[in-house]
Amino acid sequence: MNKLPVITMIVFLLAAAPAFAQVVHQTETVALGKITALDLQRGTLTLDTGAQFTLAPSLQYTGTPAINKEVQVTYSEQGGQKVARIIDCTRNAK
Repeated sequence: MNKLPVITMIVFLLAAAPAFAQVVHQTETVALGKITALDLQRGTLTLDTGAQFTLAPSLQYTGTPAINKEVQVTYSEQGGQKVARIIDCTRNAK
């Protein structure tokens, strides 16, 4: 019996485990507030709640983000930073 395919599969699974664990443990959180600062060149966003975000390269948004606009930001924490993945600009202030 040839053991090479079995050994190759075990090595592959061990190499993929850390990447899979990172995806599984990455949770998304939602923050609500008004935009007080937006710097597209630096890729940063600040809400009136004091929350600061880095904009993900694959950022998705509804509407046009602008100062004083009420938004819902969906983000995840990476390396101690809040990384915004979705900015929903269709939220109404309540």
